[in-house]
Amino acid sequence: MSSAIRIGLLRLADSAPLIVARNLGIFERHGLDAELIISPSWANIADGLVWNGLDAALIFPPLAIMTALGHRGREINLGPGIPVSHGGNTIVLRGQHIPSFIGVDDMTKHRNFESWRTGLNRRPKLAVVHLYSTHFLILMDFFKSVRANPEQDVEIIIMPPDRMIDALASQEIDGFCAGPPWGTEADLRGLGSIVAGSANIHAGHLEKTLVTTQRWNQSSPGLSQALKSAISEATRFCMNPRNSAEVVRQLSIPLAKGGLALPSEATAQIMPDQNTSNAMQFGFLALDADLSINWMVEAMKTQCWLNSTNMNRLYELGWLAPAPIS
Repeated sequence: MSSAIRIGLLRLADSAPLIVARNLGIFERHGLDAELIISPSWANIADGLVWNGLDAALIFPPLAIMTALGHRGREINLGPGIPVSHGGNTIVLRGQHIPSFIGVDDMTKHRNFESWRTGLNRRPKLAVVHLYSTHFLILMDFFKSVRANPEQDVEIIIMPPDRMIDALASQEIDGFCAGPPWGTEADLRGLGSIVAGSANIHAGHLEKTLVTTQRWNQSSPGLSQALKSAISEATRFCMNPRNSAEVVRQLSIPLAKGGLALPSEATAQIMPDQNTSNAMQFGFLALDADLSINWMVEAMKTQCWLNSTNMNRLYELGWLAPAPIS
């Protein structure tokens, strides 16, 4: 008999292991009856975890941490979960043939950004998927590198990732930081240029982790290992170059048929077997990758999201390893 689990996710290409695990019967083989719930926004994901609408979610660490700390109405026990994907976020600015922000000194980056910004003849509006996101933190590091003041030079708004292409096309926004495949899709459509992202700001960082609620863990004792095994099998499938076409197909088919209705060409271009800096990675990290979430925690402290009490709670929940006793 399978144990039911409701897992929340968004229409993003790095959700591939969950789609594959469900559609290929991997969850079922490991004794799990997984219902994948496609949510319209990250706020819905967080609320589902807090208010019992979800048993688990594929989520980025900053939002999982802030949700655990009570920023969606009440505290809940959310640990670091199962690492699923790494990197893949891209920063897109409106326009084509924008001068490079990669491999040049900070003064050149500043001049290039100012040239782009003033060329719009208005204060640029940039979207991120959620305030408590890796995307927001990466965007802040980008602004620092181009010597821009995010409070004065731009306007930042929150928007679900799958809305950003239409918003860019209609000039509702002038750029965004989002996960795959939306940056590549904007580039392919000629709506914007990828100017930075995970690959050159925090290469290989942990992006999505599968967290489970204490409620599910208690009601389904012993199945946490089954879930880990299922995800491990699915990530291996997604990382195998021979399976790339099938993964793209599964992500591209309509929602009603078990897919995510993602643009197939953009998704194909960021599969792990593609030799590009923006390619997705699943289940393991490159040797030069950022193996921890320490940079996220430090950035969250800089944003005044965390204090000493919060930090103690992160140790309790397992997000941070205690310092070794000398």
